[in-house]
Amino acid sequence: MPHTRVVLQSRLSSSRLPGKALLSLGAFPVAVLAAKRAGRGGLDVVLATSTTPEDDAIARAAERSGVTCFRGSLEDPLGRFVGASAGLADDDVVVRLTADNVVPDADFVTGLVAALDEIGTEYVRVADGFPYGLGAEAFTVGLLRRADAAATSAFDREHVTPWMRRETGDATWAPEGLPDDLRSVRCTIDTLDDFVVAETALADVPDPVETSWVDLIGRWAASGGRTPDRLPGRDNPLGQGPWLLGTVQLGVSYGAANTAGMPDPETAGTVLRRAAGSGVTHLDTARAYGASESRIGHALARGLSERVGVVTKVQPLDHVPVDADAAWARDAVVASVEKSLRELGTRRVGALLVHRWADWSRGDGAVADTLDQLRGEGLATVVGASLSTPAESLEALADPRVGYVQLPFNVLDRRWVEPDIVAALAARPDVIVTVRSVFLQGLLVAPSARWPQNADADPEAVRAALAALADELGRDSVADLCIAYVLGHPFVTSVVLGAETPEQVGEQAAWLARTPLTPDEIEAVRSRVPGGSPTLVDPSTWIMGA
Repeated sequence: MPHTRVVLQSRLSSSRLPGKALLSLGAFPVAVLAAKRAGRGGLDVVLATSTTPEDDAIARAAERSGVTCFRGSLEDPLGRFVGASAGLADDDVVVRLTADNVVPDADFVTGLVAALDEIGTEYVRVADGFPYGLGAEAFTVGLLRRADAAATSAFDREHVTPWMRRETGDATWAPEGLPDDLRSVRCTIDTLDDFVVAETALADVPDPVETSWVDLIGRWAASGGRTPDRLPGRDNPLGQGPWLLGTVQLGVSYGAANTAGMPDPETAGTVLRRAAGSGVTHLDTARAYGASESRIGHALARGLSERVGVVTKVQPLDHVPVDADAAWARDAVVASVEKSLRELGTRRVGALLVHRWADWSRGDGAVADTLDQLRGEGLATVVGASLSTPAESLEALADPRVGYVQLPFNVLDRRWVEPDIVAALAARPDVIVTVRSVFLQGLLVAPSARWPQNADADPEAVRAALAALADELGRDSVADLCIAYVLGHPFVTSVVLGAETPEQVGEQAAWLARTPLTPDEIEAVRSRVPGGSPTLVDPSTWIMGA
């Protein structure tokens, strides 16, 4: 009968919550509680930490608690697992857990090992669609040793199992006994907010070691650990949903309808947390958005980094001459991206964009080349551009490196539904298309918004027509109509909506939960509301009164 050994990774140098392994939870240090739950009933458990002096504290805590500890390289977790498995036979089994996930218990481990045997493979993991923090993997010691001999990349060695999955296939196990309504729970301890939820969940548990994993997840859910349901949207490489929170309002005073100015830091943080809990998958920001990136970075560090991604834009390159040499352009891009990552407190983002399409070709193409290189190095999943005109979109869509575009579109702007533009967008279904200016900077929905003097349209007539259509089509408001109109177009992946207050986030969440307009309803809008003039739909041309 093969022997099973549970190996828990642990270190104190967590980037998001340093020292979390030794925080007290249920009267135990977190790492010790994870080990005792996994080893309940006599299962063989080893706490694998590093040989760095700061992890001496983990080793001492393990010794005091009677938990076996193995120490190996901080930079080579794969090698650490091999060392922690010394003395085992090749057909024995290692279960990989992490010490910041205290929910898995001995019953859970036994079920995972049984699945490995039933499937008849050398590797199995918990299937997707279960609580974040319930992740676990089981594999044979022989496979682990082959991975150690063959895996040379830093990625494979840091993450322990990628080589194994490529070698054996990605077999999965679906644990039984967990109600469907608990599958969206987040029960890891990766940030300060996570720890607060965990401490609340275990505050009145009589025996945190013996309590079943299913019961613990229920307690986590009741303590605020639920992950919001995703809003339905179009598949894309970022997993970006239909709603991005625009954050220019959090960094500068922005928008024709903004009467409150830039929110204070506390309100900004509340807005970001409320958005993450309301279906927002990504935050839209830029180097040019004042304090936006730094405020986002603060929120990410407090617990949002595992819940939302970031789309940011390079500082406008006006200071780089159009005919600048490649080195100048490349250095300008790299400097901007480094500042963004530093402010955001992250090593990578979902998308990196040029703020203006004209910047894409600066330095004889060096800007585009540099962004594509940064993407290849893992600093972003996709790169692209913020666009202003349909002509720019035709150029951008013709470049295979562009995987993301942001453009202005609303019920009055018919430029983007011209046949040549629609055809170009249809030809690039791989490109993520995010729409800004859905409310035309508030002109369409805020009666107090100042209308441009050169708009060549009657604001009252436009708003009255939209209000009548919203009523006839059963929409909650003109804002709901404007969102549903844009998302009703097949080429649109997402809309960018900003908010200065948590209340605005709540309103927008309700609108985004509704279905988009049908093609017939879109046609009804176009027939009843004339398209806006160029001086109305393009804010860069606006002439505002005093």
